Amino acid sequence: MASGLHEAAHVIGRERRGRWFAAVATLLVLAVGPVPPAFGQGGNLAVSPTRVVFEGRARSAEVTLFNRGTQATTYRVFFKNTRMKEDGTFQDIEQPDPGQLVADEFIRYSPRQVTLEPGTSQTVRLLVRKPRDLPPGEYRSHLVFQTVPPADVGEDIETEGQEEGQIRVSLIPTFALAIPVIVRHGDLPASLTVSELKLEPSSTTENLPVLFLRLNRGGDRSVYGDLSVTFKGAAGAATEIGRVSGIAVYTPNASRTLRLPLRPPEGTRLERGRLSVVFRESDTQRGALLAEAEIAVP
Repeated sequence: MASGLHEAAHVIGRERRGRWFAAVATLLVLAVGPVPPAFGQGGNLAVSPTRVVFEGRARSAEVTLFNRGTQATTYRVFFKNTRMKEDGTFQDIEQPDPGQLVADEFIRYSPRQVTLEPGTSQTVRLLVRKPRDLPPGEYRSHLVFQTVPPADVGEDIETEGQEEGQIRVSLIPTFALAIPVIVRHGDLPASLTVSELKLEPSSTTENLPVLFLRLNRGGDRSVYGDLSVTFKGAAGAATEIGRVSGIAVYTPNASRTLRLPLRPPEGTRLERGRLSVVFRESDTQRGALLAEAEIAVP
């Protein structure tokens, strides 16, 4: 979760009485899943809201961090840029892709680091300062909240009974949670269609049927909303058997694919009926129908 979960493998040591024990190194590994990095919770951290959009005259916003854990934790706050891949997962990038606009260059935020006692919260304030000659478009970066390992990590290395020349490796998990921060400038229309619907064999341990589909984005901004799947048999009412909330197709991507496990009611077989997919916007026009499609099920 883009963001996502990070693990830091720290090789810890010290030099004492002329004997060299180990060097200090850090390796960060990013684990991404098939969902955008807009998580509400990561580790013991809860964040609200999980998405910030600046439109029109909006110039400021606040994000609240809450420590749900039992220990004081320090979080480093910073921006990063990512690309959304076709399957909806994210990848960190150093430079924007062609057609991708990033927002971190004109967003100021404070504080840059937060220490939260258990059960306490802290507000991070964001301020947008658009350049006068800013071209119309949608600008996106991700705000990251990453745990900082305690300062005394590795201080007990001599209590482990090490012999000269040995190296102790300690795995210190660090968690990172990221939310999208979007700045829209100008009149930016958007459209969406759903295509390539087809049922696939189960890919889950629960042996659930899977619906494959493609979301095709048009226009000058991203789309964001909720997708639902209903099934209507030859002799029966329509029943919702699948739902994904908070799904996005970000610019500059023209499309993304989705494999959605379906959960028909017990005793219901997906045969001799129709599957319908509906995508409703939860961004600029909350609840508005943005796209729909259906297929026949033999």
